[in-house]
Amino acid sequence: MDCGSIIVFTTMNLKMKRMKRAVFFLVIGLAFACEKFEDGIIINPPDVPTVTVCDNVATATDVAFMKGQIDEQAFKDERMVRAKLVTKGYCFVSSQVIEIMDAMWFADAELEIAKHLYHQTTDRDNYYLVVDALDHKSDRDELNMYILEH
Repeated sequence: MDCGSIIVFTTMNLKMKRMKRAVFFLVIGLAFACEKFEDGIIINPPDVPTVTVCDNVATATDVAFMKGQIDEQAFKDERMVRAKLVTKGYCFVSSQVIEIMDAMWFADAELEIAKHLYHQTTDRDNYYLVVDALDHKSDRDELNMYILEH
């Protein structure tokens, strides 16, 4: 039974005139927004654009402070922990992510923080700039795969 058959079947089985009219318009609306599958009818949700809301947008001053906090750490692991702590709760643009990556000493740390900050970035369409900022092709490939999977 397809969506159109449901309309005919439903209206034929209703005896009350007002009820027929109300259900008819309801079913007509569903007929244009549904698909039939073996297990039943799926109503397609409307396409609604998503909006990223960020309460704490990082400014240039914030990023400079974050880099300073990261630079104060002497060891690679400490730098990564500090980077994750100071960036928590902020939203970034791609160019700011690159600035924070520059505070890392090793390529693997740059890749890790780039992955970590991807979900906090508001202009993900420009994240190719972050990919291009990585030195090694293998790191660029890994970040590209990460972006495609997330």
